[in-house]
Amino acid sequence: MASITSAIRTKITAANVTNVTTKVYRDVAPDDTAMPFITFMSDLSRSPELEGDGIVMARRQMLRVDLWQKLKDENVAIVEQVLAAVDGADLTGVDKTVFNCRVTDIQRLVDLEDGVCHHALTLEVVHT
Repeated sequence: MASITSAIRTKITAANVTNVTTKVYRDVAPDDTAMPFITFMSDLSRSPELEGDGIVMARRQMLRVDLWQKLKDENVAIVEQVLAAVDGADLTGVDKTVFNCRVTDIQRLVDLEDGVCHHALTLEVVHT
């Protein structure tokens, strides 16, 4: 059985994102990685989904998927491919029952000094 984060990575690599393909890393990419590439962070937060009597019926886990590109070579179609890969993804084979997987927010951040464009996708997964 796979973890939720490894299932997310599998969905992204299976999408064969333009110029990214398998350059998908947990937390930090190796220093010599050419842009564009993707990093992801798990367990930004976890919170319970409670029933009316306070019993935990599920957990809400927040993750982040980050697309890094050179600003001068920014391709907005790439973030759409990443969005399509993870928003509503069927995370079969994970070690939990997943009820929902959705992107709740996308932010575009630019570092003019380094010439980097960063799209940060916040991903919410509700699971047992």
